[in-house]
Amino acid sequence: MESTGQIRRFDGVIFDMDGTLIEPLIDFAAIRAELGIDPRCGILESIEAMPDPARQKAHQYLLTRELSAAREAKLTPGAAELSQAIRRAGLKTALLTRNTQEAVQIVLQRFGQLEFDLSWSREDGPIKPEPDGILRPTRALGIDPARTACVGDFHYDITAANAAGAVSILLLRTPGAQRPDYADQADYVIEHLQELQKILGI
Repeated sequence: MESTGQIRRFDGVIFDMDGTLIEPLIDFAAIRAELGIDPRCGILESIEAMPDPARQKAHQYLLTRELSAAREAKLTPGAAELSQAIRRAGLKTALLTRNTQEAVQIVLQRFGQLEFDLSWSREDGPIKPEPDGILRPTRALGIDPARTACVGDFHYDITAANAAGAVSILLLRTPGAQRPDYADQADYVIEHLQELQKILGI
């Protein structure tokens, strides 16, 4: 473990996947339009509310889009270097996504530079924006949510982190673009993943 000469503020980092560690290839607006989902509503929640057989068809459509994006995914600039720096610093790490476990495994197999102590997908239980999506991984890792940095690119990432008492960090997917309204709810707002090392003190 590398020493910074300072008392470390964080014991762990939880990352979102799509739009954070990998470039955003899933067109959520197109998916909502195809499935007739209100832009203000969560896709997974809306699908679950559908009657069969529409629900099953919607799930299959979403899965097809997710797996296709995972196979074509590219790492966000700085993601590999950041992952290794965090590992060297001895912090616990987790991947937390609303995506499916099958897509997660494709991404992790393609990008061996990304290393995590655990990964949680929607099959593992409550998903963001529910705080349990943060609280359960931190319990599994044996770290305090208050000493955990949660990094994501969407409102649900910030909502879940804040509700769990963790430190919320919003990554702006388009540097220099207008900040979303929910940016003010985040503890930190960054435009590049490399900025996270300074926040973590590593």
